[in-house]
Amino acid sequence: MKIKTVESFIGRLKLGIPLKMAGSLIETSDNLFIRIESDDGFVGWGEAASAPNMTGETPASMLGTARHLIPRIIGKDFLDAESFLNQLDKGIISNNAAKSAIEMAFMDALARQKKVPLHELLGKIQRFHIPALWMIAGQGGIKDADQALEKYQEGWRCFKVKAGMESPEADAKRTIEVLNALPKDAQVSADANRGYQLKDALTYLQLVSNQGLAFFEQPINPKNDDQWRSLSNASEIPIGVDESLSNIEKLEHFIADKLVHGGSFKAIKLGGVSRVFQACSSAHEAGFKINLACKVAETNIATSALLQIAAVLPEISWGISLTNLYLQDEYTLNPPLFAGGVATIPTGHGIGVEVNEELLRSTKVDEAKLF
Repeated sequence: MKIKTVESFIGRLKLGIPLKMAGSLIETSDNLFIRIESDDGFVGWGEAASAPNMTGETPASMLGTARHLIPRIIGKDFLDAESFLNQLDKGIISNNAAKSAIEMAFMDALARQKKVPLHELLGKIQRFHIPALWMIAGQGGIKDADQALEKYQEGWRCFKVKAGMESPEADAKRTIEVLNALPKDAQVSADANRGYQLKDALTYLQLVSNQGLAFFEQPINPKNDDQWRSLSNASEIPIGVDESLSNIEKLEHFIADKLVHGGSFKAIKLGGVSRVFQACSSAHEAGFKINLACKVAETNIATSALLQIAAVLPEISWGISLTNLYLQDEYTLNPPLFAGGVATIPTGHGIGVEVNEELLRSTKVDEAKLF
């Protein structure tokens, strides 16, 4: 596919449901958007939320990286994601979030050119529906246990309680209340987003032990591998990584040294749709548990791309987080079907959704205010 034009901008998206995470309240999300058009008229869109504490990239640096890389792909012909990503890697090291948005747009356009859903470029479809994971993060002043039960009654079966916001004792109390409020077929996990020191994480694990918690994600910002081992050996609750799983090399290290039990796989950390699929395939072979996730908060562009990956993975035992659900507005014209906590894999060409380009461009941030 020969690339004719590339558009790039930062959009500021409002959350309809603000979320509390490790002491901060998230009300907006600044995301990089990429629009690629091929010389034969096929258009693809890509997206990456800014997460400086996860990828080291700010909205300004993501846009700067995109503008730096665009001349390397304009007018060039690429057959697949590998050759495309190799060209991006030659242009700049790291900067995986910016690369992921560009690669996502390329994959969307390439699949449209081939007249297939994006998942057909990755592998054989394993499922057409997947239960999504609902975050319990102090939304709307509703008691966490009441919110969880309300969502369960709507059909949701997977939940993640945000911890690291209060003392480990208070967080454990909230978590146990959620666990006790839900029937046994619900999967409940917790995520501290590095909000604890090691001693606090160990206290939390002790308090919620034997309560049925499915896994505990990124409790700490570890100083060394021994801290991961301390957590993994402290409880029967599996330990997962998110922010610390920042690239493929980190994944290989976690698997080889058996430091934790699983992790959260995001395109912004790993550098694109195809690389998330490759990483998840390696993780599955090693028995490393998988949570697929968008960053808070991404539109149905990134959500639909993530669902294309979910379609072909053998298993996703730790659920899938679709963060478009927390946004105020819908930026696609035909969003993926979603009912009762279950998402349907889009089967249209490319990522399977059409972008409301006028509405999306209305979110553009003045570039002078970024730098």
